[in-house]
Amino acid sequence: MEESTYIYSQLSSYTVLRLVVLQYDLPETMSCKFYVRGLHDNYLIESKNKKFILRIYRNNWRSGEEIGFELDLLRFLGNKAALVAFPLGTKIGELSFFIDSPEGKRSAALFNYADGHAPGNEISIEEGALLGNSVANIHRLTDAFHTNYTRPILDIPHLLDESIIAIEPFVNTEFLTYLKTLQNKLHHAIPSIIKEQGIYGICIGDVNPTNFHVNEKKQLTLFDFDQCGYGYRAFEIGKFISSIHTLKTKNDIAKSFMDGYQQVRQLSREEVYVIPYFEMISVIWVMAINVNNVELIGHKWLEKPFWDRKLSILKELDSVVFIK
Repeated sequence: MEESTYIYSQLSSYTVLRLVVLQYDLPETMSCKFYVRGLHDNYLIESKNKKFILRIYRNNWRSGEEIGFELDLLRFLGNKAALVAFPLGTKIGELSFFIDSPEGKRSAALFNYADGHAPGNEISIEEGALLGNSVANIHRLTDAFHTNYTRPILDIPHLLDESIIAIEPFVNTEFLTYLKTLQNKLHHAIPSIIKEQGIYGICIGDVNPTNFHVNEKKQLTLFDFDQCGYGYRAFEIGKFISSIHTLKTKNDIAKSFMDGYQQVRQLSREEVYVIPYFEMISVIWVMAINVNNVELIGHKWLEKPFWDRKLSILKELDSVVFIK
């Protein structure tokens, strides 16, 4: 009989709590509950006075090299007192540990809990400005970051070209023709930008209204650096703007984000020019992320309504960015 294979399994909260107690020096009285499944599994660990998040990475989405990069980056930012949820060291000083699962070894890391709540679609103009300021501060701090780990570069070939290759089997001929036409237009429209410090460097990769918490003191804490890597900071801003596309206050929040950002780092004229193009590219990149995780999220969510929504967004942006 052929042996069964697994692409994903979920640990019980009881098992996770037992592993956390074994690996970390934490208060004895703890509780654990499954918190949220994103691209990885996240468990909420609570004691009387503290909260933590244990993330168990999917081994068919992130390699050890990529995880090491992310954790090194967050440790660096934690040491700089940046407002991020950073990883704790295990009893032996490691930033992660391995868990045996049916699909193989999976990495797990424990993070400080980000105080407050995520504003989501209720993000305010004030929070947009605070977020822009926080992102710029991370960009500034990480100009001094170095690691021996590597990550895919968040450049046009990766974000746009590789994404369209991944999307191709999932869309009809009409959609694909449009995508390739748009791909060609974007390649010709985006000018060559010098990879100089500040303009190019570490990007969080997925700044959006659900990936930070804000508390009652209006302090922001960012988390979920799963998409981080080296790229143009204009991409980072375009990616954020793409995440608020459906909001009626999109333009106001985008402006407040950029104003807050430029209180820390002034954007060049070339960067401001390319942000709308990176917004379009970000929409395509997120489509590819869905495609590349279809065995986790399910094919149901990639049926015609999904592609119709994305096509509508792209055509709307196309009509504004590329003046006919």
